[in-house]
Amino acid sequence: MSWVAGPVRRDPGFIAASLGNNILGQFGMYGRIGESVRERSGLAYHASSSLSGGIGPGPWLFIAGVNPNNIDKTIALMRAEIARFVTEPVTVEELTDSQANYIGRLPLSLESNAGVAAALLNLERYSLGLDYYLRYPDLINEVTPSKSWRLPSST
Repeated sequence: MSWVAGPVRRDPGFIAASLGNNILGQFGMYGRIGESVRERSGLAYHASSSLSGGIGPGPWLFIAGVNPNNIDKTIALMRAEIARFVTEPVTVEELTDSQANYIGRLPLSLESNAGVAAALLNLERYSLGLDYYLRYPDLINEVTPSKSWRLPSST
């Protein structure tokens, strides 16, 4: 496991970074990292990434469950995927799929009392504004493939 500091939650680039993380190591079978490390190379049972934005910078984790003999190969593949992610824009398809996923899962996250409480807590904790969830689809759709993901280049 390796990590770098991700953006704080209130950072204007957080949504782009979160969508980027979804593409890099969450969506589908764990995104690009899962595709490279797990599917193509068969080196890991799972490989993914996780972005935690809080009041301060949170960890941007890159995780894989591998045989100890495959650690160096796995790290090299993950670093290569991260480098490609930093230097090449994501595809329109990757971005629109992730945007649809984010927008589509918002109503589902508000179906329980716990989900509503978490949403209210996020509004207050990060000073997002009472209209944040009304603006949410627009904020998600404002992200373009050429927008900077602000992923640090060192991992």
